[in-house]
Amino acid sequence: MQDRDAVATPGSSTDAASDSRLLTPLRRQWRAIKRRTGTVDREAIQWLFATCGVIASGLGVAQFVWPDGSAAVGGWWLLGTLAFGVIGGLVLRVMKRSIRATSNTRAWTIQVVPGNVLDHRPCVITTDRRRTLSPEKVAPSSLIVQYLESLDGAGRTEAELAIEQMQSGPLSRPGDVQFIESSGAPGPILLLACGRPTRNGTVTTWSHLTQTYDGLWAAVRSRHFDEVSVPVIGAGYSRVSLSHSAVLLALLLSFHAASTERPVCRLLRVVLPPTDADQEELVLARRFLSALGYSLA
Repeated sequence: MQDRDAVATPGSSTDAASDSRLLTPLRRQWRAIKRRTGTVDREAIQWLFATCGVIASGLGVAQFVWPDGSAAVGGWWLLGTLAFGVIGGLVLRVMKRSIRATSNTRAWTIQVVPGNVLDHRPCVITTDRRRTLSPEKVAPSSLIVQYLESLDGAGRTEAELAIEQMQSGPLSRPGDVQFIESSGAPGPILLLACGRPTRNGTVTTWSHLTQTYDGLWAAVRSRHFDEVSVPVIGAGYSRVSLSHSAVLLALLLSFHAASTERPVCRLLRVVLPPTDADQEELVLARRFLSALGYSLA
C-alpha cells in the first residue's frame, strides 16, 4: 500500500470519495483499466517504427544472402512475422511496469518498481513529526501499522517501545531519521519524520518536504548504505496539494541533485503499490529521467 501515515486533511479524501460515488461501476472499471494500461503515446509510436525498421533491415539482409528466399518462404509468412514483431513490441512497451535508469557517470541507479516497500531492506517509512501510533490518528493502511502487524509479539513490543521513546522527546524536525533494528531482519527500517501533526490531521508543506528529502539523503550517507528503498514520500493524504506524479518527480529530482553534489547510495529503489503504478506516470518519469541524462534500460 502507499505510505499513508498522515491522517486525511479535510476535503482531501472526502472529495475523492464523493467523486467516486458519482461514477457508475462500468465507468470506474474503465478508469481502472485505463490507469493500468495508459495510452499509446509518442514512445510507443517510436517503438512501432523502430520495430518495423529492424524487421525490414533483417529481411533485406536475408534477401541479399538468399535471393530466392522470399519466393520460397512466401509473402504471408513474412507478413505474419512483421505483424508478430510489431504487436509483441507494442505490448511489451505498453505493459512495462518498471523503470531502471543509470546516471551518466554510472555511479548510481534509480529503479521505480511496483510492489510493497516493506519487502525490501533497508527501507523508509514516513511518520508525522510526533511519531504518532494512536489508532485514532493513524490509518490502518499506513506503512507503520503494516510494519508493526508484520512483527511477532516480542518484535512488535520492542518496536513500539523504541517509537514511544522517540515520542517522549521534543517534536522531531522534518527529515529526522530514526533507525529501527530488529534481530533476524536483513536491514534496518528508517523512520522518517515528515508532516506536522495538528488537531485537523497531519499537514505537510513544500518546505517540510524539501527538508525531509535533505534529511533522508544525509542519513543514508551517514550509514553508507549501498541501496535504500522508499515509497513516494509525501504522497499520502497530506500530499502538499501536489499530484502523485508531481511528488514522484520531486523525489527523483531531489535524489538526483543530492547525488550530483555527493553520491548518496548506489541504488535508489522507489516502490509503488501495484494499484498506483500508472502507465502514463511511468512514461512521464522515464522522460524526466532521460532529460536529466540517465540511460534507461
